[in-house]
Amino acid sequence: MDWIHGAIWNIYSQAIIIFAGFLLLTLLVHAWLFKRRTRQFRNEYRRMQEQEKESRVVLQHRNKLRDRTRGYEQSLTYALRIQSAMFLTPKQLRAHFPESFIYHRPKEIVSGDFNWARRINGKMLFSVADCTGHGVPGAFMSLLGLEFFRQITMGKGIHDPAGILNEMNKQFDIVFGNTEELSLKDGIDLAICAYDYNTRILEYAGAFNSLYIARDHEILEIKGDRIIVGPDYGLQRGKFENRRLKIEEEDMLYMFTDGYADQFGGPEGKKFKYRRFRHLLMSIHQLSPEDQLIKLEENMNEWMGEREKQIDDQTIIGIRPTSFSSSG
Repeated sequence: MDWIHGAIWNIYSQAIIIFAGFLLLTLLVHAWLFKRRTRQFRNEYRRMQEQEKESRVVLQHRNKLRDRTRGYEQSLTYALRIQSAMFLTPKQLRAHFPESFIYHRPKEIVSGDFNWARRINGKMLFSVADCTGHGVPGAFMSLLGLEFFRQITMGKGIHDPAGILNEMNKQFDIVFGNTEELSLKDGIDLAICAYDYNTRILEYAGAFNSLYIARDHEILEIKGDRIIVGPDYGLQRGKFENRRLKIEEEDMLYMFTDGYADQFGGPEGKKFKYRRFRHLLMSIHQLSPEDQLIKLEENMNEWMGEREKQIDDQTIIGIRPTSFSSSG
């Protein structure tokens, strides 16, 4: 019987050794896993700290950029108020020409397009102009152009369109005569008219910009001179010349910048172009000025759709000259 007890004890001892070994192995595995997880946790915690630090830096930069952007927008909004105060408003234009409208769609907050009008000595002077560029550079140039109009017409007493443009070039040479940083393209494309409301004679002069008159189911185009208004840097510009024509009872006159015709859109993403623009004016010129304005806005919204971005300032002024109001 002793050998039986001895065998049982050996088996029992081996079982204890195996169990102890298994337990030790299990503890070692758990210890290794715990150490690994602790290392991973430390690495993850370190990464979280680094990401949090980076996030704080990004947040600080974002807040600085937001504050700077807000400051720019506030400055531009204030600049818009100054610019708008100097521009011709639809209400002011209707005071002289009850049948008229102004379509003005800036690309940015402030605009390089501008318009101007003044009643002097039995004539009504009015202009639509497009300065080089848009946004802030164009806006600065537009204020300069408006000041030139004021000085020339009120200070120097020049009231014919060609004379005004010729004098503007003299003023540009005075202001920018010693400046070499401006490119040769810096300047203003514009059309300017003088309407004698007693004789119904219209005088027109233009720098690259044309004048359209809707008459008898067609569009008459009166082209301007291909002469720059701006610094010439010794290019020896020519002289502007007036075009004169008699205004008829139902004539509708359009002055504009190139932003509308140059806008990309449509199903093929192409420019609107002047041929399509003339066709549009021909189709709406007999409508009321209010309805013409609506049609121009609707057409451009449809042309651009949701894909195309506006590429330039857009300005169109429509006037029926014979609607002139002497009480304006």
